[in-house]
Amino acid sequence: MRYRAVLAYVGTRFHGWQRQANAPRTVQAVLEKALSSFDGSPVKAHAAGRTDAGVHAEGQVVHFDLRRERAPERVRDAVNALLPEDARLLAVDFAAPEFHARRDAAWKEYLYRWSRAPVIAPRDAPFVAPISPRTEAARMRAAAEDLPGRRDFAVFGVRLPKGESTVRELHSVRIDEEGPEIRALLRGDAFLRGMARSICGLLADVGRGKAPVERVADLLRTGDRRGLAPKAPARGLTLVRVSYGDRA
Repeated sequence: MRYRAVLAYVGTRFHGWQRQANAPRTVQAVLEKALSSFDGSPVKAHAAGRTDAGVHAEGQVVHFDLRRERAPERVRDAVNALLPEDARLLAVDFAAPEFHARRDAAWKEYLYRWSRAPVIAPRDAPFVAPISPRTEAARMRAAAEDLPGRRDFAVFGVRLPKGESTVRELHSVRIDEEGPEIRALLRGDAFLRGMARSICGLLADVGRGKAPVERVADLLRTGDRRGLAPKAPARGLTLVRVSYGDRA
């Protein structure tokens, strides 16, 4: 029986999503351990997208198969009782046998948060990256206008897979500000590894005046990685939503 679930986690103490032999505390590893304990047999979990070490999720989507049918609420509650406190299944439902969390995703949304405040409250600190109080959201917004579209985003990716296309469609990049906080909401059909943080690192440099507004367009045109900024810190990034359109 195949299930689809919405998973949330605080990425601070996880070495990313993917199971790794030399980093036992990954989101996939702890989830599969809990699912396998519940089911009484090995269970593999597949995610809509991999997240880097330190990156959070509010709306990660996963699918997994269990040996026999159980009520979704029973699966949710029993597995949550076995998960560590920094990971939770928010919702579980039945899925069609052919449903695949990654391949069937129509688009994903990532949110990046910066704060210009002189002091960041402890409850926000794990999820917000500090930035200069002189950072201008208007400059970031102007630079972000060059990002949406279907194009080769290889310049913003890291450890790119051999032979795989680096063309992606970025539907929108919205820059908002509320008080001292600046937020970037990125929606795209898929993201290269490190792409969201690389884009946000460059937008931060533009906002601080360390890079010109035109730098984004220049990088997309030339692919010259020498114009990149350091990646934005992982703690500011959260996978907030995955959409499947009309597919169940």
